Amino acid sequence: MTRSARAIPWALPCGSLLLLAVSTGGVALAQQAPLLFGVLNQQSPALTAERWNPILHYVTSKSGVPLRFRMGATVNETNAMMGRGEFDLIFTNHNFQTEYDAIGYRVIARWGGDAIRSVVAVAPDSPITRLEQLAGKKVTFPSRDAFVGYAVPVVALKKAGVQVEEVLAGNQEGAMAQLKARRVEAAAVNSRFLAQYSEREGVRFRAIFTSEPFPELAVIAHPRVAAPVVDKVREALLAMKTDPLAGPVLEQANSPGFEPATDRDYDGVRRVYRLIGQ
Repeated sequence: MTRSARAIPWALPCGSLLLLAVSTGGVALAQQAPLLFGVLNQQSPALTAERWNPILHYVTSKSGVPLRFRMGATVNETNAMMGRGEFDLIFTNHNFQTEYDAIGYRVIARWGGDAIRSVVAVAPDSPITRLEQLAGKKVTFPSRDAFVGYAVPVVALKKAGVQVEEVLAGNQEGAMAQLKARRVEAAAVNSRFLAQYSEREGVRFRAIFTSEPFPELAVIAHPRVAAPVVDKVREALLAMKTDPLAGPVLEQANSPGFEPATDRDYDGVRRVYRLIGQ
């Protein structure tokens, strides 16, 4: 399969790092073609690479399956790469949209910790306290493909009978930056990302809407990836929670590790996407 020529340039150093001479079954990893591991654009590609390259290096060393980080420059580009089957594995929940669901990606694990929720947040001194007060105002979303950053809050706004002026920020980092700069009245984002952004930037926001819980983003595998290979990657991901060697990696990534998950866990995600026609 032809790999995208538009892949981000910092995927290449990662590939060099991951192709260390770790042997499995008598074959050195350096002699195996790496599987491409995509990651959804929640942050800038640079920050995403900084978080995920160590995780993929650990999984490669643990499983014997060489992995290479890859993502598009934008959410739309990453989704298009997923739709064309350019990723062997990917961390996302956009695959549950109708357009991609029929491809047959398999859920193999999920980001650990608490369930995620959609949060519509405002500045702490904002007079807005309810969704109804956002009528006609600028609200920023990561993209129209985002699940808790778009699909869930749009359903909530429709139920409240509210129409807003949508501002698409490109990713969750951009959405929060818009709110921080007071260019919009509110931002819709993932609850986990909101907490991490607030801590990192040293700024506070106030939630005026918090959704029901949904499972964290999934690691999924393309149906062409052989089951034994998928099993090795899954086992390595799940091992991170208890392996002392993975501790520094998880700490750097601000991750609780990965937990078991199945396709059926995401039926609620599919339902919400269908409610907005996706």
